[in-house]
Amino acid sequence: MPDVDVLVVGAGPAGAVAAAHAKRAAPELDVVLLERDRAVGAPVRCAEGVGDAGLREFAEPDGAPWVARKISRVIFVAPDDSEVKVAERDVGWILDRTRFDAHLAALAVAAGAELLVGTEASGMTRTPDGRWGVAVRGLRGESSYRAKVVIGADGVEAMVGRWAGLDTRVPARDMESCAQYVVQGIDFDPDAIYLQFGDAVAPGGYAWVFPKGVGIANVGLGLVALKSDGRNARQYLDAWVGRRYPGGARTGYTVGGVIVHTTVQQTYADGVLVAGDAAHMINPLSGGGIVNAMKAGRLAGCTAAAAIRAGDTTARRLATYHHAWMALLGQDHLKYYRIKQALETVDDAFFNALARTVNAIPQERRTLGRIFTHALVKHPQLIPVAARFFI
Repeated sequence: MPDVDVLVVGAGPAGAVAAAHAKRAAPELDVVLLERDRAVGAPVRCAEGVGDAGLREFAEPDGAPWVARKISRVIFVAPDDSEVKVAERDVGWILDRTRFDAHLAALAVAAGAELLVGTEASGMTRTPDGRWGVAVRGLRGESSYRAKVVIGADGVEAMVGRWAGLDTRVPARDMESCAQYVVQGIDFDPDAIYLQFGDAVAPGGYAWVFPKGVGIANVGLGLVALKSDGRNARQYLDAWVGRRYPGGARTGYTVGGVIVHTTVQQTYADGVLVAGDAAHMINPLSGGGIVNAMKAGRLAGCTAAAAIRAGDTTARRLATYHHAWMALLGQDHLKYYRIKQALETVDDAFFNALARTVNAIPQERRTLGRIFTHALVKHPQLIPVAARFFI
């Protein structure tokens, strides 16, 4: 059972950043990064959108080969198909996740971490000396590692957290089912992302168009199964794409789940940290999680390195990671979750009326802040939403 200092399970954005920062913080440590798939970043299971400011904390997007498109506009689409264009600004980027995730993993390797692809953690138990024994299987057959700290960045499955005894369960109402096509040969603004709401479109969630180039985009939706009419996410997506883009060629397809809950109550145990989707570190209002995952990975890697150097990897020491995350983004996610809950009480007629109100604002002044302010003035039923946000 080879000894390692830090074993990171999952080479997505959270895991790759965690491995890189653990090694940079303490170069003398042995850091191993496991990826169960045969290639980092594949298959792609998200819409690939990310905000500009958060991305720049970890990578420079201008001219990068892992960028598919720069986005400067947001277009909201009401249930009745009315479009609301928000004032132009640097909104964010659409990534090529296959290349981007591989880029982050390469940075971890350059820092000195060892990357093993096609290698899956299959179990985890405590060893007599207080470390974690992690069974793995993959291209090299079956083996095991003994680690001082295990960082679970293994996505919504969150097996590391479960093995460590953490409660990573998700209420059914807070799990969205998602389906997405890559669609080519369609007409849309290639510099804008489109977001459409409506119970007939995506109950409990929304549909999106995220451009990857001129005439090609990730077109998908997420919904809460408990609110659907019995159809699954792909059936809703087929109906939406068939109505909006009947002539488009569907050249790719993916499905998955997105957790729209708050951070798990405890993201640490003796010798264990969980980060990213595995810890529900996703914006519960938007479902976005790439930047959150990288920020959590950075915290996890640095916390693990400091704990090992101090010779103390107990839960009490590692709890600093959880407190730092909650101060950074976790408390904000609690507020966003309250907004999500409040918005569940409004219907399609509300969104249609809001679109008409907002479109009366000159487009050059139509910022998200002004949209929210006008919504409160013209539609008093939104006031409880604002009240919950600031409580």
